[in-house]
Amino acid sequence: MSQPADDNLPEGKLAIEILGPILNLMPTNGLPVANRIGMDAGILGINSEKVFSYSKIAIGFDLEIGAQLVSDLVNDTASLGKPAIINPVVLFPVGTTGETIKRVLIEISEAAERNGIIVGKGHTEITRTVKQMILIATVLGPV
Repeated sequence: MSQPADDNLPEGKLAIEILGPILNLMPTNGLPVANRIGMDAGILGINSEKVFSYSKIAIGFDLEIGAQLVSDLVNDTASLGKPAIINPVVLFPVGTTGETIKRVLIEISEAAERNGIIVGKGHTEITRTVKQMILIATVLGPV
């Protein structure tokens, strides 16, 4: 992947040649498995138990976007274990209605409940820095 002449990176995922060296600088002490390129989930050790952590993003205002993201998280982590907790972060653009915010948050909550997942901490914000809704969720569960 070529880098633009002005050194600004293009939109999208970071190239391996950029992200790889950065990840190699990050300490992984205490992690049973070091986080590296190609790993979509991290595994943590808590009280001698292994716990996975997995995050995913959804962008837009599609109907049931929150429920779909929860479903994707459950499916993506099936080989690791069953998610126990979800921590959603939702960024809304200025002008988003209260009804839309309520719909998205209720979707996430109901989808989590259907899958036996507890909604842990989260963050909800209206910000000028986004033009569409951005939903980022992290699930944690026993390996």
